[in-house]
Amino acid sequence: MKNLLLLISPQAKSAYFNDYIDVAKAELCWLIGGQEVEHRRMGEMDFLAVASCDVSLQQLARLSFIYGIFEQDGDKLLPLSAESEFSLHENFVFGSKFKGKTNELLTQMLINVGLKSIDYRNVSELKLLDPMCGRATTLLWAMRYGIKAKGIEQDVKAIADVRMNIKKWCKVQRQKHSFKEGFIGKANKHDKGKFIDFDAADSSMRMINGDSTEANTLLKNEKFDLLVSDLPYGVQHFTTDKTRDPISVLKDCVEAWSKSLKINGVIVLSFNRYLPRREKLIGVFESEGFSALDFSAEHRMSESIVRDVVILRKLY
Repeated sequence: MKNLLLLISPQAKSAYFNDYIDVAKAELCWLIGGQEVEHRRMGEMDFLAVASCDVSLQQLARLSFIYGIFEQDGDKLLPLSAESEFSLHENFVFGSKFKGKTNELLTQMLINVGLKSIDYRNVSELKLLDPMCGRATTLLWAMRYGIKAKGIEQDVKAIADVRMNIKKWCKVQRQKHSFKEGFIGKANKHDKGKFIDFDAADSSMRMINGDSTEANTLLKNEKFDLLVSDLPYGVQHFTTDKTRDPISVLKDCVEAWSKSLKINGVIVLSFNRYLPRREKLIGVFESEGFSALDFSAEHRMSESIVRDVVILRKLY
């Protein structure tokens, strides 16, 4: 039986801060099931050690914290060839920086734990929705996985920003692609319902300007396998009812989100554990036919933010 050592990327420290080892363990354990995982430190390098498992090297290579995979042979470490085989260049996700951008490794981890929580045969058959998609980090990650993605964003400037960033990286990376723009419903001067389609590398995304509470209407009752989003942390911005607690926004959105998700599909959310409290967040979705899975990935971001992750399965 092979003993594998997974080298944790230094980038994980900037994503998960002092809790990066615990978060890496949580993600790995969710992928491989109940196998024992041990942290080992060698010099300045952090590894997670695990006995050989049924998970492929390609799946391990897609973990958000991975920097390298080694086989331990006595006191020797043998590097293994483990290609993640992502579509699109990494710059489509990592290349553009802007205020409020969700950490790219966190977004990848949300998709990873979501994929492990559903049944599917081919990732290309899956559809992902981010109903609060910002500048489309989650949508572009989904495309790199080969997942068809759609997102909704209320900021009227977002579509233009996303198009500018994508056009830049398509030019730099000489990526063949196509764009299409239009409106859900009638064109209007407020750009409500405006969308942009981006197709490349055998995958696609659509980003729509609109209100997340109208998700199923904007998406014409389309059903998705995964709903993945990074909720507002309730620190820099007020919600629509002038409070810092996004729980009221979730209460307004949960019905539309539920209608947009397939039975046994999952919602994966990252949120500030202080606002809302985990049990209160779960309660909103339980009332709409969801059940929380036994996953958590707490990590402190600042004095006022301890970010966590919740996975919710739609039962009916």
